[in-house]
Amino acid sequence: MKVIRKSDMLRNSQEGHLRAERDFLVASENSRWVVPLISAFQDNNNLYLVMEYMVGGDFLGLLLREDILDENVAKWYLAEMILCIEEAHKMNWIHRDVKPDNFLITSSGHLKISDFGLAFDGHWAHNQTYYNEQRYGLLRNLDLHIKGDVQDIEEEKSRQDARKTLEPVNGGGAARGRYQTRQDSGNGPIIDWLNREQRREFAKSVVGTSQYMAPEVIRGESYDGRCDWWSIGIILYECLYGCTPFFCDNRQATKARILDHTRWLRFPPEQRYARPNIDRVPLMPVSRNAIDLMMRLLDERQDRLSAKRYRENDWVLRDKAAGARRNRNINTTGHIVYPNDAEDIKSHPFFRNIQWSQLHQTRPPFVPRVHGGQPITKYFDDEAEIMSASDHLDSSSYEAVGELLVSNLADRVGENETTPLVQPATQQNSIAKPTQALFAKSLQEMKRRKREKKRPRDKLLRDPDVGRTVLEIRKKGAFVGYTYRRPRFSLQDLEDKIAITRPHITRAGLVAASA
Repeated sequence: MKVIRKSDMLRNSQEGHLRAERDFLVASENSRWVVPLISAFQDNNNLYLVMEYMVGGDFLGLLLREDILDENVAKWYLAEMILCIEEAHKMNWIHRDVKPDNFLITSSGHLKISDFGLAFDGHWAHNQTYYNEQRYGLLRNLDLHIKGDVQDIEEEKSRQDARKTLEPVNGGGAARGRYQTRQDSGNGPIIDWLNREQRREFAKSVVGTSQYMAPEVIRGESYDGRCDWWSIGIILYECLYGCTPFFCDNRQATKARILDHTRWLRFPPEQRYARPNIDRVPLMPVSRNAIDLMMRLLDERQDRLSAKRYRENDWVLRDKAAGARRNRNINTTGHIVYPNDAEDIKSHPFFRNIQWSQLHQTRPPFVPRVHGGQPITKYFDDEAEIMSASDHLDSSSYEAVGELLVSNLADRVGENETTPLVQPATQQNSIAKPTQALFAKSLQEMKRRKREKKRPRDKLLRDPDVGRTVLEIRKKGAFVGYTYRRPRFSLQDLEDKIAITRPHITRAGLVAASA
């Protein structure tokens, strides 16, 4: 159960994100690839999301135990991640926070995507600007003035001094308000205005986890569903090399490397080992197909591997920017994300042996096991306990991919082993390969940081006279309609019951069938 404290979210102006997460989970009730929502409810202090329990923990825990994955094991998991993201895109949602932590492992070992707190579909009700406009528009209409805290008062005094200085130059013109009103934007139905104006602003929000953010998101540019595919490229690299490609000690340096990704993206040629601190299992070198896929995913948006419709849409947007198309009432939902937008990725040679329509019926490399006397939270323990656990991928998991390994070797016949795609680890372009200890240290440091009391983002909540009253009113009324209860039987439940009666298809069987 996910418990969300209302006061924290309201102080951080997160109403839109919370509404978006709940609405997506409700819309995905019949999805195979999304963690199912059982119910959503609230009391005066908290919001509650009750979701189906994923006993296997998250994919990050598996990476911490293994450190580096065999390429074919990584391929299997990456294929399921692609289907998870594609499922969200089919519903016209972008996840915007794709990372290993947000893929959970079911009792059968398959993946489901979770944590849609940053997801969006362009709807005005999921945009915080809408809530701000309604509140501050009402204050302006009623001619009410809120002072805010000491910092607000000082900033307002500075603005007034600046206005007095500029009035003789500007002829005493009225200053523009902070929030645009509907009257400022012209006539038309209010819903059309909301869909048009708020979607345009929302598509530029800089959100996500820094190591997995696409360059266009960091720059604050308009972006679309392709930002999720960049994150998939980062995860593949992390699976194969044990670290993210642009990893740095602080967020700003990480973002700087992402913006200069052509310089910093390197593929170390050193011998790879799974579980280097325990069993030290030697792994095959990373194939050229895998490197090519990562290079094509970790590219600028217009060149990134995804789907043809995005590239066509780029041309349309260029024409609109140049003034060739000025119909501002056009429905831009399709411009944000397209369904089935992984077609180019799924057809890449790296996934040659993957049968996408039957992937959910294959046996995963890792199936969680909770024995008698063990807690069901076994795979959600602290990082140090996860990494010291002996419950790794079974040796049979590596043996089971043997035929795929042979197929991989056959694909590499004739390849130049000194390909320039693999860069030597020189002093200038080396990549420090983090060990499990480095992961643990970073995560422990994050936990040790004292939680600072943040200044509320909303001036109304910062005001010492009305702030507490406003907060209590919002806690009662800001989340009307949040309650949800999943139907007793869903389409996905029926499909799962039917699937139980079918035998699992092994990866070797899939290879044989495709031969």
